[in-house]
This record gives sequence, C-alpha cells and structure tokens, in this order.
Amino acid sequence: MIERKGPGDKSRLPPWWLPSFTGLFLGFTFFVLTFTPSLVPRPPIFQGLVGGLAFFIGYAIGHGGLVLWRYLELPEVPRPWWQAANIVLALACAIAAAVYIPQAATWQDEVRARMSMPPAEPANLLLVILIAGVVAVLLMLIGRLLIVGFRAASAIVYRWVPRRIAALLGAVVFAVLLVTLVNGTLVSATISAIDRAQALTDVTNPPGASVPAEETRSGGPGSQIAWQDLGRAGKRFVTEGPRGAEIEAFTGRPALEPIRVYAGLRTADSPEEQAEAALDDLIRMGAFSRSILVIATPTGTGWVDNNGIAPLEVMQGGDVATVAVQYSYLQSPLSLILEPGRSQKSAAAVFRVIYRYWKSLPEDKRPKLYLFGLSLGSLGSEDSPPIHAWLGASFDGAVWAGPPFRNRIWRAIQRDRDEKSPPWRPVFEDGSNFRVIGNGDSATESRDDWGQVRIVYIVHPSDAIVFFEESMFYRQPQWMIPPRGEDVSPLLQWFPIVTALQVGIDMMLAAAVPPGHGHNYAVADYIEAWTAVTAPHDWNDEDAEQLAMELDTEAAMHSGSW
Repeated sequence: MIERKGPGDKSRLPPWWLPSFTGLFLGFTFFVLTFTPSLVPRPPIFQGLVGGLAFFIGYAIGHGGLVLWRYLELPEVPRPWWQAANIVLALACAIAAAVYIPQAATWQDEVRARMSMPPAEPANLLLVILIAGVVAVLLMLIGRLLIVGFRAASAIVYRWVPRRIAALLGAVVFAVLLVTLVNGTLVSATISAIDRAQALTDVTNPPGASVPAEETRSGGPGSQIAWQDLGRAGKRFVTEGPRGAEIEAFTGRPALEPIRVYAGLRTADSPEEQAEAALDDLIRMGAFSRSILVIATPTGTGWVDNNGIAPLEVMQGGDVATVAVQYSYLQSPLSLILEPGRSQKSAAAVFRVIYRYWKSLPEDKRPKLYLFGLSLGSLGSEDSPPIHAWLGASFDGAVWAGPPFRNRIWRAIQRDRDEKSPPWRPVFEDGSNFRVIGNGDSATESRDDWGQVRIVYIVHPSDAIVFFEESMFYRQPQWMIPPRGEDVSPLLQWFPIVTALQVGIDMMLAAAVPPGHGHNYAVADYIEAWTAVTAPHDWNDEDAEQLAMELDTEAAMHSGSW
C-alpha cells in the first residue's frame, strides 16, 4: 500500500522552524549588493533597513523556489552535489562581502560629492548589521506565521481533496481571509489612527504664524474662511510670501499686494464645497481682476512650497492671485498609498469650480490661468483639467516640479520623447508645449516657438520619486543607460530586485539633500520655469540671480522654524 502524504508532510520538507541554506545564500547576496550606491546618500539606519528588506526578499525567493521545486516533485539533486554547492556558495558570499562592504563608504561619499555634500562620518557597520538583522528576523517571523496559517488551511481542505490540490486551495482560502481581514480591519484602523494623529497636528499654529493683517489673504479681515479652518499648512501659506512693499523695494516699481487664498479641510465637508468657499474669497479679494491666477495643488499635508509661488509674485509686481485647497492631513507618501486618487479628485473639483467662473468672464477681462504643483501636488494638478480646458478657452500653462512616477502626462512625455533626448531630460515635440528643465537648465530659449499652453516640468535626474519604476525589479531602466544625469553616479549599477529596493528607499530620503538635487527643488529653477511660462516684462538674468539669492537666504532663515 502507498502511504498518502499530506500537505504538511515532513518527509519532503524540513521543519518550518529550520533555516533554508538556499534562502540564506541568496538573502546574503542581496544584502551585500545593497551597499552599492544609488541615487542619494543613505545614512546607516536606512542602509540597515534596505539591507534587512533585501535579505528577507532574497531568502524568500531562495526558500520559496526550493519549496516550489519539491511541490512539483521535480528530480532532487544528489546530496553530495548539494554539499559541494553549499561550500561554493558560502565562499562566493564571503568574497562578495569582502569586495563590496569595504567600499560602501567610498561609494556613499562619491554620491555626496556630486550633491556638494561633505563626506559622511565613518559608517557604523555594526549598527547597519544590527538594524538589518532586526528587520530581517521580524519579516521572517511574519513569513513563518503566514506559512503556519497556510498549512493549517491546507490541512483542513486535505480531508476532502488530494494533497497538491489541498495545498493550492488552502493557500487561496487563507489568502482571501487574510486580505479580507487586513483590508477590512487593519488598514481601515491604521488609516483612521494616522488621520486622527495628523488632524491633531493640523490644528496647531506654525511658529511665527499669525492672523494676516491684509485683506488679500484668507483668514484675514473680511475673509470668508476662518483662520482656525486653514489648517497648519494653510496658516503657513498665508503667512509666508512677499508683501507689496517688499516687492516694490526689490523691483523699484509700484506693486500690488499678492492675493493668497487657501481653504483647509475644515472649511467645508467636500472638495466641491471647499472650492466654492475658496472661489468666494477670490471674488471678494478681486482676484479675477489680476493679470495672473494660479491654481496650486498642495502636497499631502496641504503644504504649498513658498519657493514655487513667491518668485512669480515678485517678477509680476504682485499682480498675482494664488488659490489652494487642502485634501489630506497625511504626508504625501502615506496619502498616495492609503488615499489613492484623493489628490486628483480634489484638484479636479477645484479646477472645475474656478475654471467655470473664470470662463464665464469676458476673454479680455479675465486673468491668465496657470497651474502649479510639487510632488503629489503635481499628480493632482496634472489630472485636473478636463479635455475641453486644453482646447478653445484653455488655461495658459503650468509649472510642475518633481512629478511622481505615477504622473500620466509625465510618463507619456518620457515614453514618446524625441529619440536623441535622454529620459531624464526628455524633449517632446520639439518643446512646443512641454519643456523639462533641471538644476540650472534654461527653458526660455526659442520662446517664440511656444504653443498656446506652456508647461514646464522641473526634474532632477537624482529624484527617486520621479524615476522609480515597477519594472526595475526585473529590467534596467532607461535612465541608467549612459549618458546619465549630471548628479547620478556612474558607479550606480542595476541588479534585479535590489536596485528597485534601493531606489524605493531613496524616495524616503529624496528631499534630505541640498537644493537642486533629489526631491529638493531650488528657487532658481522655479524662477526659470515661471519666466518661461509667463514671460514677465522688464525682467532679466540679473534680476533672476538677485531674487534667487534673496529667497534662498529667507528660506534658510525660516527652515528650522516651520
């Protein structure tokens, strides 16, 4: 009689608590490769994080491949061969560690030098290994618990169906139950907890912020939006920015008070109602009699980068109105993951309300209409105009900085760029409507060739938020093919899975670099972009350089206070 073996039979697989040598070898290889450079420098904590994550994924692939091999009942390799192979793999891992790990500090300093950062302090290898070990062990324990659940579900199903079918059905049943539990309970509870915590922070006042004295700012005298309803980011937005007297001192010409309108999440219950409240403030302040109206889509927490708006207000003599509406309390990465589509929905509602009123005005009596967005704000802003707003009575242009890799138009520009242009600085349709600039690039050349809608993307080659791709797990991205961007290390190599993990971690560090690199966009590039898009009168390169210096100085003074 042939003994029937169940899905948890120990004669075919080692006990679940024992480590897999195949997994250990592949995991260690992935761990060692994470010491190679990526787009931005990594401090020891994040090096340990990516190392532990890479080790776990390598271990899971190695061990999972062995389980699958045995599940399919493929021929087993003779034990002597396995022992010899283990010795060879162990030696290979030791050699790789000896070659790669000692160079880690040199590689990191090479990346730092490209970003004008000082050399890092000597890396604490023990700290990196400790963090990586903790991360890897925690993930492996979670994986083991999932295996126990899978085997328990398979054992139940095995009472009625053959072994291999039981294993498959058990996995499906357990996965469905797990996803239902996670999505229905854990994720919702996590989102609610984070949202409540961020909401408590949102009601506080930023240091130095106070109720505006000007009638041209939301929360100020006569505003329909109360100061306490602006939220922390909104209070910062209406407090920052140049006033008319400061603009006059810079330009030597009479200037208007710039208009800044902001509607926080507490202003109304829906994006449409928030937009209507913002529109009422715009109308009351006379925004539609200004020369330029900007619809700015904030980042996740509601932040609008003052460096992206202030240059336009100065170069246009204060004859600018800017409106923004908050859509989340969460940081941009959390909002993107936990609230997918929220920025797009809010931006579309705001654009629809503002555009409808703007379009109702006589063509010669309404301001030029521009869009602005940084990071997740650019994702929402990019999707906000419907097709008819690109044609006929179209908006006039946009400045979008650091577009995330999810941005639909940005990805199309990269994909369909002119053949001779690199993916990190794509030229699309000879730059007639879309132009891409980086640190110190010009977007004002051949200005007469602009089309009806003028759009400038500001992109740094070292910005992981822009250049991450899901396909990096199995294919080298085109932006890594020489010639590379000026601040991307030539020592950066592509490895399956590992490079995608490195760039994924880089997204968390993308703004922790000097302006002009990563996800930290410089005042000078904003000035160049707005100059190209709006073509201000009586403005020259000397004015641009002086303004950049003054705004950089002001930003440095307030960088720690906000």
